[in-house]
Amino acid sequence: MDALARDVHDLGRRLRARVGHADLMLVKCLKWTARFAEILGRALLVLLPVSPVAWVLGTLAVAYYLSIEAQLNHTIMHGAFARVKGAGRYHPDRYETIANPFRSNTWGDAHHIHHGRPSVLGEDPDTVHPLFRVHPGTRFRFWHRLNTFVGALFVFECWAIDYDLFLKRAGKRRWSDHQELLKLALYVGYHFVLFSVLVGSSWPLVVLSAFVAMWIRNGIFTALQTASSVGANVSTTHASAPRRLRGDAYVRFQVESSKNFKLDPVTEVLCGGLDRHIEHHLFPTLPPNLLPAASREVRVIAERHGVRYEEHASIWKSLRDSFGWLGRMARVPPHGQHREG
Repeated sequence: MDALARDVHDLGRRLRARVGHADLMLVKCLKWTARFAEILGRALLVLLPVSPVAWVLGTLAVAYYLSIEAQLNHTIMHGAFARVKGAGRYHPDRYETIANPFRSNTWGDAHHIHHGRPSVLGEDPDTVHPLFRVHPGTRFRFWHRLNTFVGALFVFECWAIDYDLFLKRAGKRRWSDHQELLKLALYVGYHFVLFSVLVGSSWPLVVLSAFVAMWIRNGIFTALQTASSVGANVSTTHASAPRRLRGDAYVRFQVESSKNFKLDPVTEVLCGGLDRHIEHHLFPTLPPNLLPAASREVRVIAERHGVRYEEHASIWKSLRDSFGWLGRMARVPPHGQHREG
């Protein structure tokens, strides 16, 4: 094994040995806060739908519920607690949530492909969303002029279709499988229809609340994902990486296709490890709460072996880099550069 790969492998082995019940309890606590927030939010919106204060508080509570569920799904589907005794429904084979418009295993399957080929044009599922243009090699469409905005509005809902199609084209799912459309219909029925029916004539306010909560969740997740995996360096350095990478080359590829940003301790717990995206890609099965400590050692290893390690002082500084790059991709390319990615 190459020196860089060996150092990272040894670190990962030590970190995984630390995963235990306390890490599982932290995730369970986050799940409980999400459940409480949804119950509170739904109660306010159904019982006091015409009260402006209740509407705002209820919408924010539901948005919190949706946001936390997204982060929990991300962590659980990586198998962070698969080997922890008492994991129960927090095992990737048993977890499902109505908070997301796609099946958990759909995200899990597509996301595992992403981890193997991050930012590789056409091979990473996250590079083929039609609403975003992240690479110069992606065909420019007129809506890409709003590259930094329009994709964030319906990113989760688009994933329900995009990921399903990606998996079918990759031969990992039968074309006759329509379960993804069923899950999307259940999601719409639960969040946009059920509670609207319960309030009667005030249904427009509840529908508006559902859209606003969804947009808040989508905006938060898009910001976290963009800040951790889109930028002038991370989106281009290995955009055409060879299919087979091993040892040091593979570790370098993973580190240089991601970037980190710093958060305060409370927000760090809520964001699901995307602030430590480099370490998440090196050790995807680690619970997010173990990644900050891992990042200090990974940075030392990267510097020792001459690997570029990109970290920003805040999410805002990282987003400045990300949106700067997306803004460049939002401009109409010169004639002859409209090829399909």
